[in-house]
Amino acid sequence: MKAISVHSEKPVMSKAIIVSGGKKPSRSLFERLYKEDTYLIAVDKGAEFFRDEKIVPNLLVGDFDSISKETLSFFKDKTVVKTYDEEKDFTDTEAALHEAVLLGVEEIDFLGCTGSRLDHFVGNLALLDQCLEKGVKAYMYDDHNKIFLLRSPGVIERGFGRYISFQGFRGSVKGFGVKGVKYPLWNYELKFGDPRTISNEFIQDKLSVTFTEGTLLVFMTED
Repeated sequence: MKAISVHSEKPVMSKAIIVSGGKKPSRSLFERLYKEDTYLIAVDKGAEFFRDEKIVPNLLVGDFDSISKETLSFFKDKTVVKTYDEEKDFTDTEAALHEAVLLGVEEIDFLGCTGSRLDHFVGNLALLDQCLEKGVKAYMYDDHNKIFLLRSPGVIERGFGRYISFQGFRGSVKGFGVKGVKYPLWNYELKFGDPRTISNEFIQDKLSVTFTEGTLLVFMTED
């Protein structure tokens, strides 16, 4: 595998990739999202991915309760390391988000944010909402899922996975409609957990969603 080294203190473009310590992404997924001028942030155990793939991130953050001592030692002289206390009112991934926002990035891809810790996964979904509040585009990926939020109607392009599902986030999505899919819907009140909007499929290269109120949670998935 080709080594990647991107050490610098400031991004030269407006995108960041944050890799946390959940389910480790594949190299192919990372390369699908990565560009040479993307700012890379490793979050605690997420640094194991970078070490395995011979990539030096721009920044390593966390309280370092889950990273191996060997990996932390490996990176301490190769990149910027920012240490947080274990007892704090935010997660390490949230700290990474704040670092990216301070740098002025306009888009963030979150990797390593799904996995066996469902409590962390739910908390990470809330980070997507924080990004919307800050005017930052944000997407959460693993090798089977692309997840994002919408607060206004729009167009979604085919491009990740076979299925697309919709849920209400933190409340109902009112007046929800979708077309350009196998199972169109119109003027529907969509609540979290509603099975009616799970596993729809594109029938065109683009679909459109409409709604009058709420925040829409979108899953683009593949088995």
